[in-house]
Amino acid sequence: MLATRQIEQSNEKKFERGSGQVARTVTLGEGTWCEAYPSTRPDLPAEKDFFVSRLSKHAIDGSERPKKRLTYIDLFCGGGGLSLGVNQAARFLNRAPKLLAAADIDKIALQLVEKQFRPLISRPKSVEDLLRYDVDLSGNYSDFVVEPEITDSQISQFKGKVDLLVGGPPCQGHSNLNNKTRRFDQRNLLYFVMPAFAVALKIPYVIIENVPSINQAREDVVGITRKIFESRGYAVEDAVLNSADFGVAQTRSRHFLVASRVSAPKLKESIDIFSTDPISFDEACVPMPPLDEALSALEENGQLSAENVSRIEYLHENDLFNLPNKERPVCHQESHTYPSVYGRIRGDLPMTTITTGFGSPGRGRFIHPHERRVINIREAGRVQAFPDWYWEPAVQTGFKKAHFQKIIGDAVPPLFAYPLLTSLIAHEV
Repeated sequence: MLATRQIEQSNEKKFERGSGQVARTVTLGEGTWCEAYPSTRPDLPAEKDFFVSRLSKHAIDGSERPKKRLTYIDLFCGGGGLSLGVNQAARFLNRAPKLLAAADIDKIALQLVEKQFRPLISRPKSVEDLLRYDVDLSGNYSDFVVEPEITDSQISQFKGKVDLLVGGPPCQGHSNLNNKTRRFDQRNLLYFVMPAFAVALKIPYVIIENVPSINQAREDVVGITRKIFESRGYAVEDAVLNSADFGVAQTRSRHFLVASRVSAPKLKESIDIFSTDPISFDEACVPMPPLDEALSALEENGQLSAENVSRIEYLHENDLFNLPNKERPVCHQESHTYPSVYGRIRGDLPMTTITTGFGSPGRGRFIHPHERRVINIREAGRVQAFPDWYWEPAVQTGFKKAHFQKIIGDAVPPLFAYPLLTSLIAHEV
């Protein structure tokens, strides 16, 4: 227990400081859980200190040992945003997480997951190649047409041994599809990989992440998935969440579907409990504790063209956040629909959505609010709620800047996992 307390409390959560620590305690139903970090920003309110401090430090080990293991599989894992969130949220809930299998077509990103979470099985290939199934895309049939079967002999041995399945199927196949080919485009089936895997391996808990527009996909992948899960005895909930509501210094909206074969998910209650005040870019990134020399590559700045240097100077010299049309490239001067391109970040607000192009001012609002440069890898990672220490294996392995940009830009902010995982297993007190 902390020696002295400074408490900011709402109905079912509280933030407290003492003895150089900052902690969050959450109560849901009959369960109460606590997580603490060494405090790095005592100048901020305790609630914000908690979220900013976790970007620099590991959680402090509590006296209570995890009561039960949580085994999981991460499909379309990318660089491990969901896995990091599941690991942190599971420990918060007194569970010991173990990644059994991870799969992603991006071999470089998968290397980071392998080093951070040491999955028993790792597959650098298309997730579709790991199983066989068939779905009626008309939506008239509420189950699989062909019973799902795992074709990977090693992964198939996990049947009945996995607690949780998580994954974020790529969203490109769910937009701008030609009506004549859409039912035969393999990308349309990527979302259905998740229920197929869950059914084939008898996994009781599932979390699926995607873009908010997935609800409007012409293939009705969310609606059909819901029917499939419900036909197999799962209770299903879904919601669109904004990362800025959960301690992330970025406004990034994502659609989540959670399914449980154990009990109805407490999604609304968990979202309400974990909602918090926004964290601004400046609170997350100005100032930052010094890095060890071994991680200095995270703060290196890339070379910019003379034109882009001039645009950055113009914004700062005139204290502007949007670049006037006359200062833009000629092809953008007449009309454009992207005012954030060549934009300067507002330090007192959460950042707008990070993309893989954050290293270039011509790809979005990525110019530092106070320094005449674009944000670096470390800052982009913190805006996605990745702690600084997460990148140690990537730096040691010699990841190139483009690798970091893709991993960070494509990532799911890990803090989403807290309300999602809690909604599924909070009843297991």
